[in-house]
Amino acid sequence: MKVVLLRNKVDDNLIRRIVRAIEKAIANDIPAMIHEHPLETINYIKIMRTDYINENLKSIALGEDIKLIKFKRFSWFGCMLVDLRKRTTYTITTKQNLKSIPKKKDRKSPHFLMSVLAVENGDLHGQYEQQSLFPMYNYGFDKECYETDYNNIVNGVLDPREGYRHFVISYEFSDDILLNVDLLLLDKNFYEVEKRSLNEYIKPDFAKLTNLETAYSKEENQKDKKRKVSLSLKPGVGLPLNLIQKDKNIESVRKNE
Repeated sequence: MKVVLLRNKVDDNLIRRIVRAIEKAIANDIPAMIHEHPLETINYIKIMRTDYINENLKSIALGEDIKLIKFKRFSWFGCMLVDLRKRTTYTITTKQNLKSIPKKKDRKSPHFLMSVLAVENGDLHGQYEQQSLFPMYNYGFDKECYETDYNNIVNGVLDPREGYRHFVISYEFSDDILLNVDLLLLDKNFYEVEKRSLNEYIKPDFAKLTNLETAYSKEENQKDKKRKVSLSLKPGVGLPLNLIQKDKNIESVRKNE
């Protein structure tokens, strides 16, 4: 897939810092919080992960031309990163959440990402619309609705008429390991226009990865042992080795009689 817009509109140094902000939240901040404040249940983790990412963006990514827009959505707050020099905006979310946004059918108002994509990427068209991972439900929101919502989000920090593009950074993780990060350029219908892997910016913890691989190998070995035992006990498949050996011994005795 071509990466013309990604190459021309994206600052690699900023992207590297964004990935670091995500990784720090997952690998360091959340585990430290759980360790310091052990609770019977940790339902708050999903929200706190986003809060830590936004806090890390504030301390790691911001600069003279890099701003963090904070906006209110009903009962929660969100953040959008803005590169004023490159005229780009960024939001960060899990891959699973990104898939769910265009599929939800009971919306009475647009999700903020729907409004941002409609205004900043409204003239783009995904290359593989029929094969999109994010088919969008038709909500019937009009252009004016999206523009009003968008203006409430950016609150005058930027002017969309200056040619801003919005990029989504989606990530996947397991426990406290960041597994995958992608930079996505989507059209207003959540169809993919361009995509770039950002995994080169992940700094792997080799000790954790080794433990994860060891645990996986042990699990596979256990499954393999269970399969062999199961097969050995099935009629027509074969007898257990100890019974086969015993049968051979009996035959040998009979021949010597």
